[in-house]
Amino acid sequence: MTIAIPPLTRRLFKLPLPPPSPTPNHSSLSSFLTHAARTSLPPTNTTYIGTHYEYTTQQTLLSSALLLHRTGGRSDAGLDLLGTWHLPTHEHPLRVLVQCKALKTKLGPNLVRELEGTFSQAPVGWRGKGVVGVLVSPREATKGVREALARSRFPIVWCLVELGGRLRQVLWNGAVEGLGVGGLGVRVVYGGDDGGGNAVELTWEGEEVPRMEEVVGRMEDAQRRWFEIWDVGVERYEEVVDVVERLFPEEKPLLYASNGRVSGLSREEREVVRRCLHGAAGDEV
Repeated sequence: MTIAIPPLTRRLFKLPLPPPSPTPNHSSLSSFLTHAARTSLPPTNTTYIGTHYEYTTQQTLLSSALLLHRTGGRSDAGLDLLGTWHLPTHEHPLRVLVQCKALKTKLGPNLVRELEGTFSQAPVGWRGKGVVGVLVSPREATKGVREALARSRFPIVWCLVELGGRLRQVLWNGAVEGLGVGGLGVRVVYGGDDGGGNAVELTWEGEEVPRMEEVVGRMEDAQRRWFEIWDVGVERYEEVVDVVERLFPEEKPLLYASNGRVSGLSREEREVVRRCLHGAAGDEV
């Protein structure tokens, strides 16, 4: 499954712009498999293994409310995926820097240090506060990795994602806890009779974290309700965002307001926006 957030929605919710695709040849796991078959790229090739694992990770972590985009090229800062983590109660999602390690060799604490170095090299939109590093591997975190995680002053998450896409382990350090994720937990999902084994899923306050498609649905509903406030047609939505950004740059649709409100603006502030949109005489803002 591929999820894309339209540019207007991304702008309205103040989400960073995803990086350009590193290649025009594929943009999802299915299109990569088609490309690999067409170009006779063998599954044993390191490029095949790495790219396949990046797309697998991207797809798997949608169920944990992570929306990720492949990056690459000379300015990728050693990162494989960039994106946002849309946890419940968070009006502004955490931004994530992801390195995928589809390695057969033993994993060491050097991987944590390598990821730490990407924080200062991250592209615009993925710097400053509210940024989390994510290490993804098909192998369990070793004792050395766990100790390096605990020592790190950077917020870092470890995910074990099997080559086939099953999430088996999620660990995070105290710096992640400092980002307001006290409600986050992990629970085991026991395998059935297919012999696939157990998996894990993320929880929030004991309930399963909403999948990314549910988050997008919530955003679409909030966006619809937010635009209804201004009493304009669809053709003027860009204009509305222009005006609101100019007058009240922090304003965005609310997703988790306890009173059901969809705007953080007061009645008076909303009226200022309406007057500006509807051209009230004598009101130049």
